[in-house]
Amino acid sequence: MAQKYAANGLVLVAPTPEAEESAKKFKEKNKVDYPLLTGAQKACEAYKVRGYPMMFLVGKDGKVAWEGHFEDAALHKAIETTLGIK
Repeated sequence: MAQKYAANGLVLVAPTPEAEESAKKFKEKNKVDYPLLTGAQKACEAYKVRGYPMMFLVGKDGKVAWEGHFEDAALHKAIETTLGIK
């Protein structure tokens, strides 16, 4: 997903309260190809992260345009709408 929409301006970052070493193991095990922002407890609290993985699509205006699980079929439509892809 990060690669698919990168040319359209999508930047994917995943905040986690986990320490860097734990996040690195998770990233390797699950073949995650986007950055994990470790030690991000305040960001997780601000976005009210209820579980992992949880995604938030934030528009250029800084507002949350979508939230949910990365396997949700509505995510790609929300990305395309937010980025103005037709």
